[in-house]
Amino acid sequence: MSLRIIDKGLKVIKAAKISIKLTVLYTFMFCLVLLLSNASILYGVKFYIYNQANKQIEDTQFLILNEFELKGESLDILDKDIFSEVPANKNIYIRITNKTGEVINSSQKFAYEIKIPDKGVVKQEESERHFEDKERHFVYKNVEFNSKKYGDIYIQIIKDMYSEYNFLKILFVVMAVADFIGVIVSIGFGYLASKRMLRPIDHITKTAENISINNLKERIELKGADDELERLSKTFNKMIDRLQNSFESQTQFVSDASHELRTPIAVIQGYANLLDRWGKDDKNALEKSIHAIKLETANMAALVERLLFLAKGDSGTQKINKKVFRVNELISEVVDESRMIAQNCFITNSKNDIVEICADYDMLKQMLRIFIDNSIKFTSEHGNIDIKSEVQDTALKISVIDNGIGIPQDEIENIFNRFYIVDKSRSKEKGGTGLGLSIAKWIVEMHQGTVEVESKENEGTKIVVTFQLDT
Repeated sequence: MSLRIIDKGLKVIKAAKISIKLTVLYTFMFCLVLLLSNASILYGVKFYIYNQANKQIEDTQFLILNEFELKGESLDILDKDIFSEVPANKNIYIRITNKTGEVINSSQKFAYEIKIPDKGVVKQEESERHFEDKERHFVYKNVEFNSKKYGDIYIQIIKDMYSEYNFLKILFVVMAVADFIGVIVSIGFGYLASKRMLRPIDHITKTAENISINNLKERIELKGADDELERLSKTFNKMIDRLQNSFESQTQFVSDASHELRTPIAVIQGYANLLDRWGKDDKNALEKSIHAIKLETANMAALVERLLFLAKGDSGTQKINKKVFRVNELISEVVDESRMIAQNCFITNSKNDIVEICADYDMLKQMLRIFIDNSIKFTSEHGNIDIKSEVQDTALKISVIDNGIGIPQDEIENIFNRFYIVDKSRSKEKGGTGLGLSIAKWIVEMHQGTVEVESKENEGTKIVVTFQLDT
């Protein structure tokens, strides 16, 4: 039954609010501390009063024996004055008996039964002893004394602990009342303090409830000391900043993709309508339409492929298969392929240091093709394009240099933005989508590299990619 009650109580505590849990925990700890401290105090006081009682009995014993020795043969044990030196306010009483237990003399109010120990056993009672009688506590001592007149006598000294135990009871009651008041106050203040400490969490909860796709500008107002809740608020705000940036990028991405897909779809739809009306009977119109549809379809396929690549990169699902290979062999392969594709340009490989790198072979090849294709598109016939790689200290630098039309200085910082096109009319003519350089930069960043662009209009462009080599 008790286990069920405890189990039910634990379930109630688990289901309670954090403020209630903290209050219960603080109250339990406070009660435990009070219990231990009060027990220590009561034990200490009890030890002290018993120690004082023993000391008073020892003092009384000293006074009586000293008086017995001073008076010697003139000692009259029947005289009541022999107890006059004993303080009356200490609740100490004395009785003198012979070895048979017959009372020879006693102080007033001595109404206690203390057995006379057997001969020889009294030596074992030289220390004080305690006993209880009807909820009253006493400390006593039997002292053996040899009197010439009465022979062996026993001095019984007893102290009634009534006053001391009354003090202990009063102390216990006062402490119990103080503890009860303290527990009640601690529950109240603990609950208020926990509510106040957890108020920022309520604020965080309300702010989180107000945040939606249409309201990502809401932020938690930072107040107070730099504690755990303050750091939680900062982390939450940073998370919302990332979500907002991601959502805005996604919105912009979808908008740009829709815009880019609208034109080829319109072109395909226009030529399809032309063929449907009369173009299928006109051989020239039919060939022109088929060529245009195939061109726009190829552009759309390339666009969708690049969009999928970037989408996988953004979601972290794009696989990167790193392996060790020689970069110089990769560059030679890409240079040979580029010469076959762009026979109207002079493509050279002025420097190609032999070096190994741990990277994704296909991705680096894709990156180089993007930079070289971009140079080919914007370099006039018989223009020069130089691809070179060189090792500088612990870094590998791959450069693509052309003498094409160049990029305006104020647009260089934007060329890696998605769907950004410097010369829109010419890029469209060349089949550009504005995604190639974004993909190239993503590949560089995934390999912990950097990319720099230097360009002047009508003079040419230089793109330098730097990778750190493992040492």
